[in-house]
Amino acid sequence: MKFRQLASMVLVGLAVLVVGCQAKKPSSSGYGSSNGLSTVYFDYDQAFIRSDAASALQNNANYLRKNVSTSVSIEGHCDERGTNEYNLALGQRRAQSAKDYIINLGIGDNRMRTVSYGEEKSVCYESNESCWSRNRRADFNR
Repeated sequence: MKFRQLASMVLVGLAVLVVGCQAKKPSSSGYGSSNGLSTVYFDYDQAFIRSDAASALQNNANYLRKNVSTSVSIEGHCDERGTNEYNLALGQRRAQSAKDYIINLGIGDNRMRTVSYGEEKSVCYESNESCWSRNRRADFNR
């Protein structure tokens, strides 16, 4: 009897994890926002700003205009595919791409710093496209 209860608990726990990672492909419209700043997402093996990220980056620039004493860290992330070295470089390109976009919107580069975490700080741990798309991102943190 105890084995069946334990097995049931394990199955329920696994189901919760799987359902949590089965989200639709994230758009860059505020999903993952933190303290008024939005996360932006990238396509596989890319660091260019997608069209759906433009409004999120515009909102981030507006936030920085209204909060002139605020500085941010732009953190580049990748999914688990690729070598650690490659993902660190790709994460840096993603963070820099987001920073450059915000600079072009008139925000001073001295208010932003970039860092890459590669695949080290995942938000989803399943090995499927649904989760990988959530991990390919640039987070904005104060």
